[in-house]
Amino acid sequence: MSALNQIDYYQPSSTQLYPNPYEAVLMECSRLIHAAVISKHFLNSLLTNPLKSIEDGFCGEKFSFSKEEKQQITNIRASSLAEFSQLLLQAVQQPCCLPAPTGLVFAHSDTYPDFSA
Repeated sequence: MSALNQIDYYQPSSTQLYPNPYEAVLMECSRLIHAAVISKHFLNSLLTNPLKSIEDGFCGEKFSFSKEEKQQITNIRASSLAEFSQLLLQAVQQPCCLPAPTGLVFAHSDTYPDFSA
């Protein structure tokens, strides 16, 4: 078992009906930063090519970032782990990276004209 997944029990920090949409993204960011702390090689790779590092994973573990989140992370240019961490948190808090709240009600597509033709 990887050191990144050695959590016996996880209790969400929120008791809301709909958990904080940032929570899953922040947990993935935490895994990414932990991998960089554990391995200097992974850290160097992360600083030079964040997308490749994320897609390659760490010690057989993959990171679960959305396409939009990966794009934001790819734009990060940092020279240290501290700088990368700060920019990472800013990047994932961009509007494109937030998942839609699960409680939204969407209109049926037949109520809108089809513009695909």
